Amino acid sequence: MNIESSSPRFWCDGVPQVLDQPALPLHHPAVLYGESAFETFRVIDETPLYLDDHLNRLYETVAGLGLGDLPRFCDVKDEVRQSLATLPKADHGWRVRMTLVSDRVSPMGLDGGEAPIQRWLMAVPLPDPVDLSRPLRVCFSTYRKIPPSSISPAMKHGNYLSSLLSLREAQKNGYDDAILLTESGVVTEATASNLYWVKNGQLLTCTPDLVFPGLTRYRVQEYARGVGMTVTEGSYSVEDLMAADEVFVTSSIRGVVPLIAVEQTLFHGGSQDSITRKIASGLRDMDLLEVALEGEAS
Repeated sequence: MNIESSSPRFWCDGVPQVLDQPALPLHHPAVLYGESAFETFRVIDETPLYLDDHLNRLYETVAGLGLGDLPRFCDVKDEVRQSLATLPKADHGWRVRMTLVSDRVSPMGLDGGEAPIQRWLMAVPLPDPVDLSRPLRVCFSTYRKIPPSSISPAMKHGNYLSSLLSLREAQKNGYDDAILLTESGVVTEATASNLYWVKNGQLLTCTPDLVFPGLTRYRVQEYARGVGMTVTEGSYSVEDLMAADEVFVTSSIRGVVPLIAVEQTLFHGGSQDSITRKIASGLRDMDLLEVALEGEAS
């Protein structure tokens, strides 16, 4: 990979930005309070994967947060595609984050007024897929999941402090990530990914009202049902999870990643003959089909 293709790229409202150029002032609400909405997705072979799905979810978050009025969907989609079309070829594709913020400043504190929406786009080269899918060791966070009555887990907003606290705690204790529980002890998800486990050939996961509606989470269920697996969503305890045969997490960037240990309990989801690996392979095939279909459409 050359230097040009290994450097991050930035755009604001479709206009390329200089990397050392000041972006947001310190009194901007996105800086002070995390008031923003965002989506991350992959670009493979010049194709942004599931772009419509990501933008639809982004619009829903903006509406839920009351950030402001968005421009037409087709205009934003065209803006994203035109920006990404200038990316050089990268060995393993790009990780793209689109962040929407209210174009206002709040020098006197909280400001609930409406403002135009500013659109920031960042593209970073992806590492080798083998590194992305490396099996993880996780623990249970001592911090509890924010309840849906406080803020909906369906909104992908810029305030990830609760997840960061859990991740830092896990890494300090020698783990890769953490699993979040509700106040009543229900297993939900990891700090930035959805959680699944396999028991007796059945796929289990948390009830959707407690977790982020990940697009990869949805496709995992679609694939599993397509190959005849039973998929059950419900309220499960730590004991239910620890009795699993395999455990894995999912995200748009990493895909399906097996967990080889939860606390001190080992799992074999990383083995080549595991159901986890079969699902991971099925998801990669779905992604390649999406790339092929996008290529035909263009």
